[in-house]
Amino acid sequence: MSADTVERAAATPGRPQPYAELGLTGDEYQLIRQMLGRRPSDSELAIYSVMWSEHCSYKSSRLHLRQFADKAPPADGLLAGIGQNAGVVDIGQGYAVTFKIESHNHPSYVEPFQGAATGVGGIVRDILAMGARPVAVMDALRFGPADAPDTARVLPGVVGGISFYGNCLGLPNIGGELAFDPCYAGNPLVNALCVGVMRHEDLQLAAARGVGNKVILFGSRTGPDGIGGASVLASATFGGGEAAKRPSVQVGDPFMEKLLVECSLELGAAGLVVGIQDLGAAGISCATSELAAGGGTGMRVRLDAVPLRDPTLGPAEILMSESQERMMAIVAPGDVEQCLAICARWDVPATVIGEVTDTGRLEVTWHGEQVVDIAP
Repeated sequence: MSADTVERAAATPGRPQPYAELGLTGDEYQLIRQMLGRRPSDSELAIYSVMWSEHCSYKSSRLHLRQFADKAPPADGLLAGIGQNAGVVDIGQGYAVTFKIESHNHPSYVEPFQGAATGVGGIVRDILAMGARPVAVMDALRFGPADAPDTARVLPGVVGGISFYGNCLGLPNIGGELAFDPCYAGNPLVNALCVGVMRHEDLQLAAARGVGNKVILFGSRTGPDGIGGASVLASATFGGGEAAKRPSVQVGDPFMEKLLVECSLELGAAGLVVGIQDLGAAGISCATSELAAGGGTGMRVRLDAVPLRDPTLGPAEILMSESQERMMAIVAPGDVEQCLAICARWDVPATVIGEVTDTGRLEVTWHGEQVVDIAP
């Protein structure tokens, strides 16, 4: 069956689409149609469903989060803050520390071990994307009553997943906290924090700049794990069907992540990276959108160039996949060969999947047919 292209979407405005199953409301779906002037293609609908999820957009909590932002001028020691993958603070003598805390709540409730483990992996990549070497992790956990059967099901897996992933990376867990309260029954909080160290000149930003620069995807191959995780897990209310949602939980490979850490740091040290972003929630959808938006540019992506673990995946699934241990770098054309050589030396798969444009649009093709044409 051929892909649902942009042209086909414009020609078939009445075709039903499963927006509700993807976590979108009727009003949100109508807003998408209004913005595009047509119905979205299946691939565009996939992008909006994950990018407008609570996990990626904070749509239900944004009003409250605004209370914490930009009420005072940034301190002189703040090298990077709101809008970047992690905060970076000057500590003197040309050094800086970078740190971030992030939740992985619902994935950890559905599949405690992998949910918590990939929470650590994701936060480590956020630090890595700033150009820093990760040096330590921490965690803050909240569960329901200590004697509740559900707590007994979730807690051991969460603790095991956090320690497993960090140990495989050689990162010490330097502290944490644990509390029990009935208000967390059925909705535990699993927060992972990572700290990194860097020189000022090593700072990297998530911005795709330089028209004609290449987009390189490197790390693990893309598979079916985590498809729709950001939208299904973070926007839907859990009922009794947790087992059915397990395909939406990512599966981690910390040994590939260790290679990815060393590979990314060498790419940065060699001066080959114009911009970089990790792939976590919303996968390729998020990385391409954020890089293009951060650079004030556009991006053209050839989705059929993405290395796959499962060759049966279609374009919407590839865009939504949350396969772990992946990064995306913007590299000048003349540096591509050296970049790919460094990745090969670390046994990290790497492929050119697109280029930066001046269109201000995210354009995605699948075997020569355009399946996405939206603002990033």
